[in-house]
Amino acid sequence: MSRIHISRAVLFSLSTALTGILLPVHAGAEDGTTHLGEITIFANHWEELARKAPATATVLPEDVLAAPVSPDLDAMAARSANTVFQRANSQKRLVVRGMSAFDNALSDPVGYMVNGVPLPMGTIQLPHFFGAGNVTLLKGPQGTTFGRNSEAGLLTFDTIAPGSREGGEVNLGLFGSDAGASPFGGNGSVIWSGQAERGPAISLGLEFARDPGVIRNPVTGADDGGRNQRATGFLGVQWDVGDSGYLKLTTVGEDQKLNKEQFRYVSGPFATGRYESVYSDPSWETRRSSINALEYGHSFDGFDLKAITGFTTFDREFELDFDASPLPLGVTEMDVRDRTVSQEIRLTSTGEGPLKWTLGVNVFSQSTKADFNLGAMSTDRHTEIDQKGAALYGFSEYALNERFRVGAGLRVDHIASDAWQRFTSPMANLHYAGSDTSTALLPKFTAAYDLSDATTIHASYARGYMPAGYNYGFANSAASLSYDAEYSWNAELGLKHEFANGAVLNLAAFHTSVKDKQITETIPGAAQFISNAGEAKSYGIEAELVAPLGHGWEIAANAGWQRARATAFRTTSMNPSAGTLVPVDWSGNALPMAPDITWGLALAHRGDVWSGRVSLHGSGSYWFDPANSVKQDGFVTVDAEISRKFGSGDLTLWAKNLLDQEYYSAAANTMRGVVVEDGSPRTFGVNWRTTW
Repeated sequence: MSRIHISRAVLFSLSTALTGILLPVHAGAEDGTTHLGEITIFANHWEELARKAPATATVLPEDVLAAPVSPDLDAMAARSANTVFQRANSQKRLVVRGMSAFDNALSDPVGYMVNGVPLPMGTIQLPHFFGAGNVTLLKGPQGTTFGRNSEAGLLTFDTIAPGSREGGEVNLGLFGSDAGASPFGGNGSVIWSGQAERGPAISLGLEFARDPGVIRNPVTGADDGGRNQRATGFLGVQWDVGDSGYLKLTTVGEDQKLNKEQFRYVSGPFATGRYESVYSDPSWETRRSSINALEYGHSFDGFDLKAITGFTTFDREFELDFDASPLPLGVTEMDVRDRTVSQEIRLTSTGEGPLKWTLGVNVFSQSTKADFNLGAMSTDRHTEIDQKGAALYGFSEYALNERFRVGAGLRVDHIASDAWQRFTSPMANLHYAGSDTSTALLPKFTAAYDLSDATTIHASYARGYMPAGYNYGFANSAASLSYDAEYSWNAELGLKHEFANGAVLNLAAFHTSVKDKQITETIPGAAQFISNAGEAKSYGIEAELVAPLGHGWEIAANAGWQRARATAFRTTSMNPSAGTLVPVDWSGNALPMAPDITWGLALAHRGDVWSGRVSLHGSGSYWFDPANSVKQDGFVTVDAEISRKFGSGDLTLWAKNLLDQEYYSAAANTMRGVVVEDGSPRTFGVNWRTTW
């Protein structure tokens, strides 16, 4: 029986079994059912029940965050409908409801905040969820209360609050793949949290992980393509200040070293098999990031004051074989350095009255330097970008009666930026500059109505925003250096229901339109022009369910359907077969990394001795590029784990991509054929965790 038939058989069997379990969901409220705890979110800076909030949110549960190796955005994509995570050699990005930036942009339309500090470089700056106390994805524009780069949504991630746990844990593991990894990979971590008798509350942790890589190169004899070594750490210290204040210092850091020999050809003269490359030049990458926050909070009569000073650093450097072939054409080199300081001060209402509100001010200063060298083309670009911003925002919600709540807010966001670039090639030595000053108005309106204590319908309408930027990699003049801001409007309608046994069902429908989409246009001289000539539209529906089934069993399921299309996309592109620039009209094409269908299904059991989980994550087909020339067929991956408790420790056996599903993380058309990056192989591991 083929692997595809096996996958379908397993999927059918599991789906049938889980459906059968779900049928008596009301009867599950009988003795033996474990009710789920209430989940709260901070969609507008005040705490509220997720099932009552006029927002669509996915919250990662504690057992997912406690995975043997710290999870990343793969875990969020598996739990959130219409959400795709691309972890590729060239870039990382989270695509929510079809919204993504052009390739290798310096920011994303999904915003990120760690311990209250925004990450200006987007997905690639986000650390693994090691030591996470909570991780929440808010869908739809969040710029009104959270600022720039949150056009499609916002992911917030807070590390364990100092003193929130007493004691610590140690975690050790080994893992390997039957795709050829040698020696085994490994991971280890330690976490501790406590309260000093006469001092501050503290939380800290450190994790190491090493993946040996599975990609072989018959040209050089190397067998460690895709190797990844990572260290992630966090520290939190909190002091009480008076009777109703606190001062908290947190820092999160991550250091990664990667082997970038991961692309291979699937067509043309250099085509190879799965997990086999033919690179001729060294390919490596290092990434280092830190996120530091100093937070002061004080409670007054009727409102809370919070001030967060943030400082983030991000460094990325790599060398990459120019064409992933045996030809000695040299390497592409990149070196990016970003330093950002931010300050947020906000007031948020407290109390039980009908009016809730938040009012804040935010300022930031960001400095980015980027060097990009195409060795095979003898072109080198050095770019320096400085951005400064200030924003004033407010949002309020008023309960007209016990059931009906309406909200409205506005952010005035001002950004001034300037950049210059030095471009050198055998034919030219140029220096040019650009600047932009703009003020964006970001309104948001919400409404929620409780049909009953268990059922809420909600609606929202908001403006999304991606600031203006600079073309660090492929400009060759002042005209091609800068591009303008991108704006969108998003409407959403949803329903949330809690069943008698504690199961929670969320349904949502959305419609997003973009009128100034930032798109790339290839121009003579191996350069690109980024314009705002694109228009796009995405709409769809999605459902998420979490339900206790009794006696320690729980099911989590999600499903999404969307249609994400470019409604206007006229540009110029390189014809790979002819090697010439041609005008193209991609209007009507599907947006990249936007499958029409996504779904996830997980069955978990937590007992006094044994625990386990089986999860399936499915995706419909999608395109890798705006030209719709390289397609990923639909696929399903299966993960599983089983744990047994021994005293104060747990032994876990786990597997990722259990059925060894073949899929691609990235793909592109080139003059020598289609080049791809294989997705993660089947991986098995064993892990020991002990607590004290």
